[in-house]
Amino acid sequence: MLRPDWKPIQTIEKKIRVSHVDAKDRHLDAVEMDANIPICLSVDAKIDLGKIKRAKIYLATIRVYETEFTGELEQQVFESAIADPHRLRALQSMKAQGLKPRKYELIALKH
Repeated sequence: MLRPDWKPIQTIEKKIRVSHVDAKDRHLDAVEMDANIPICLSVDAKIDLGKIKRAKIYLATIRVYETEFTGELEQQVFESAIADPHRLRALQSMKAQGLKPRKYELIALKH
């Protein structure tokens, strides 16, 4: 599997409500409260996932990363989305608008 060259572009604070915690993969799903949109976060190793409670609201510090849409990455992403027409259309729109792939990492959490 391809490993893109992710570059940090900003650090933001968002109020989130946790919907799912996956300790094995160090992943967290949440809803960003101000915009009421879902957000998927990888979780920094220094955060104790065992202390994070589902349905609780936290102030999250999130590091935003961005990468370029290389030919290899584009192929991998589109192949993974081929069975989901909604995801495929979203990726096509993203590419047409010149947007870059982003990922989000939870680096701090406050109650």
